[in-house]
Amino acid sequence: MFIVLYISIFLLLASAAYAASRGAPWVPTWKRDLRRIEKLAQLKKGERFIELGCGTGRVCRYLAKHTEAETFGIELSFLQWVVAYFLSLRWKTTEIFLGDVYNHNLSSYNVVYMFLMPETYKKLRDKLSSELQPGSRVISYVWPIPDWTPSFVDRVEGTPDIYLYICK
Repeated sequence: MFIVLYISIFLLLASAAYAASRGAPWVPTWKRDLRRIEKLAQLKKGERFIELGCGTGRVCRYLAKHTEAETFGIELSFLQWVVAYFLSLRWKTTEIFLGDVYNHNLSSYNVVYMFLMPETYKKLRDKLSSELQPGSRVISYVWPIPDWTPSFVDRVEGTPDIYLYICK
């Protein structure tokens, strides 16, 4: 019995460690910044939003509650995906995927949100450029996307910067 418990704990921790090594350790977006993200996203009814490396799905759930958009999250860590999945069941317009951001097609989304490690932004830049449609919005929390010029930077003293990019 204990061996099953130890193996389960090991697998959960290994999943979280693997996710962290791929550029997404679990550091949640601050709750006080969710309204700022909502304002930058300017989601309209029928639009599709995805949070890359969604952790427990905090941003997805907030936007599902406050907008009429469809919200999606993708998470690599099994434990965080389970939490996000069950917490999001309350909203019919939210779906959380277990998977790797690099293998997920982004072409159907109007808004992409990410709070990942800065080196991951550089790796994702080409994927975002090739898959997102013109007019799609990319929101990055804390760090800018290297070699991209933001359309707007939301700066509030004492809080992280939030960068908005409009795809051309």
